[in-house]
Amino acid sequence: MGETRKTAAGLAMLLILLVAGCALWLLHAESWSLGRRSPVLNYDTAQYALAARELARHGRFATTYALPLELARHPRPPWPLALVQPGLVILEAIAFRLAPTELELGGRSYAQWSRPDQVEWLVIPIVFTCYVMCGILLGLATSKLLRRHAPGIGDGTRMAAGATVGLAFLLDPEAQHFGVGGFTELPFTCGLVGALALLALDRAPRRPLLYGLLLGVTGAFRVNMLWLVPVLVLAAAMLAQPGGRPRVVALAILGFAIPLAPWWIYKWRAFGTPWWDLGHYVIWDGVQGRTWFTLNHLPEPPRLPHGAYAVWLIAAKTARNLLALLLAAIAGPRALWLGSLVAWIAVAREPRTLRIAAATALAVFAFGLLAAAIGVPWLRYAFPGRVALEAAGILALWGLLAAAPPATIAKRWGSALRIGVAVIAIAWGAWQTAAGNREARTSSETRGVPGIQTLLQIAVLMNREIAPGEPVMSNLGPTLAWHARRPVVHLALAPEDVESCRRRLDFHNVLLVFRDPANAWGTWSEVVAHPLETKSRPELNVARVRRYESADGFIFVWLQLGPLGPGLASARPDASARAAGACAPRGNDSRAAGTRFGAAALFSAFGPQTF
Repeated sequence: MGETRKTAAGLAMLLILLVAGCALWLLHAESWSLGRRSPVLNYDTAQYALAARELARHGRFATTYALPLELARHPRPPWPLALVQPGLVILEAIAFRLAPTELELGGRSYAQWSRPDQVEWLVIPIVFTCYVMCGILLGLATSKLLRRHAPGIGDGTRMAAGATVGLAFLLDPEAQHFGVGGFTELPFTCGLVGALALLALDRAPRRPLLYGLLLGVTGAFRVNMLWLVPVLVLAAAMLAQPGGRPRVVALAILGFAIPLAPWWIYKWRAFGTPWWDLGHYVIWDGVQGRTWFTLNHLPEPPRLPHGAYAVWLIAAKTARNLLALLLAAIAGPRALWLGSLVAWIAVAREPRTLRIAAATALAVFAFGLLAAAIGVPWLRYAFPGRVALEAAGILALWGLLAAAPPATIAKRWGSALRIGVAVIAIAWGAWQTAAGNREARTSSETRGVPGIQTLLQIAVLMNREIAPGEPVMSNLGPTLAWHARRPVVHLALAPEDVESCRRRLDFHNVLLVFRDPANAWGTWSEVVAHPLETKSRPELNVARVRRYESADGFIFVWLQLGPLGPGLASARPDASARAAGACAPRGNDSRAAGTRFGAAALFSAFGPQTF
């Protein structure tokens, strides 16, 4: 009978988390207008999808999108992967490879996965599964911990506690938002939660190789794992017997390296070092007026400080950002969870396993905040550590209440307070969910990226007039590269920098898509506001200008550039010759005239046109 009740309680918890996860995901997707006003892929997620498409079609790690900075090392497309990690790329490539060209049931077509606007939906099941599974994993880990360390409580109470911790995660609007796009945060968080659960359940030191493999697979999704591996391996070693600690460390590190070794070899061959990542420039964002844009949108490496002065600048930036990030990360009851975790670590003596796991969760949170403070100070980079902290904090507060002396808290009040903790966690999550969905609705109406219909119209127009495989430059970056299925270089820092980009890769078309001139970047606003005046600017070398207005309120300015002059072409003769060969127009003049007529007809829905 007891086993039946235990099974029923466990199934009820899993069902609650599964239904809640699906419902919350659907609510957020509808608020975000996923696939309508908001494309499935954005700037970050489209980069992974592009790399996955190259891997699925050509069996290589490469991409058809590059920042101007990347042209200094690799001028010709396809470009090596300088920003993304391999984990999500491989999963998406498998999905793209296995998907049929068309999904047809009963003579009716439900999806044409040869179209970019439909195949992009294949990334959603991956992150949706990680979203729901992370909530379930937290619930199961909570239940198992309580069964081991609080055997006196009933199965129903144990499962209710697990459902509370799982729901607290599922109600997190940031988790919901990561679940409606191809972000790496959720797969990484799943792996991190799994690793911490293995520590708390004392299984990591017993299976160090498997533990290391989990860390390696998790590290394939985000480079942040390089920060966390020493802490997580050290925690596993501390749980082992003194004589077995070197073995645990060695096997865990070996397991970590096995899944990542092919990726490190690829990096070594492509960039000369296995540790190369374009993201390392992010530490200079916010230092001496530098931004991610100024660091990466010129076709040459930025000039950066060195030595002790550089260390001082980075330390000053980190100190400025750290306090603000901490205050934002512990808003609402999160401060209670953090304080409870610290207090529990301080007062608890046994079990030692839980103390080490709790301290590790706290260290992971601290490293996440530190990484965000050193780089771009966005809370999303602290998300995985925050999830672990909140779950551990709720459990720590329950533990403090359970361990309080009877003279301090009466038995009946102790039970009521523990229920109150669950109510606070769920109520805070519900309030956050409602606020997040309101923000999602507002943001989807004012996004800086056009809707799906406009993106498809732009792609069709380009593909009718520009030779297949010819690269273009655009502020839409990887989003345009995905829908147009052609190489795209992100927009240069300023109009006068286009020429230096063309020295590396001779492209002939620049496409600007903004809501209005005020939203355009820097001096590009003048080009968007007065496109016809670009013909009088010799640094742009504009041969033809076109302007459209889309139905969803975006201005589309198309600059067709003239041929490079002799002086410019001779600056890098080899690179220019290769680029000219790769970008040579295909077809003849009659074909070009015909495509111009077709494009004008297609864009009649865009409104006025100026040539």
